[in-house]
Amino acid sequence: MATVFKNSLQNNISPIISVGTVAASSPSSGSVTLRFPAQDIVPFPIGSYIYVAGVSVAGYNGYQTVTGATFTSVTYSNSTTTAATGGTITPVLWQSNAGAKTTVIGISLTNTTANIITVSVQLQDTVASTTAYYAYNVILPGFQSLRLVSQGEKLILGPSTNMLVTTNTAGSLDVIASYVEIS
Repeated sequence: MATVFKNSLQNNISPIISVGTVAASSPSSGSVTLRFPAQDIVPFPIGSYIYVAGVSVAGYNGYQTVTGATFTSVTYSNSTTTAATGGTITPVLWQSNAGAKTTVIGISLTNTTANIITVSVQLQDTVASTTAYYAYNVILPGFQSLRLVSQGEKLILGPSTNMLVTTNTAGSLDVIASYVEIS
């Protein structure tokens, strides 16, 4: 049995973004590009995790790792070649290990702007196919931090649980989550 303490750090969290068009992958490329209206920042940096839902062809939906990003598009590996439309993209802070028990021992949300923002945190159990809000539209004043899990509290996650964090203002939120994995 191994116990590992970890931190997940993500800055410039973006809101949920609606997909405008889906550029299907060709059999040779093995990737798909989702296009959306121009954002003030690149909303999903290369290497970050996203959850795609509601695209008309189910093969494009699910938990993805970003391989290409611009102010108007995101690209990830996918072999689906069917034309599609619609959908949303949600930033994912992390996914718990499928072979470990995960205990969250701290979550810190920091508003990096002078403006008031709202923040939501969702837990998505990919095994049971259920999603629930841990915090919904919490108001966070400018240049302030909020501890969602702190001072001895614990949040126990099942295997393969995604933590999705969104805000109403692009590039306004930094998140640090500390957790323990026991496998």
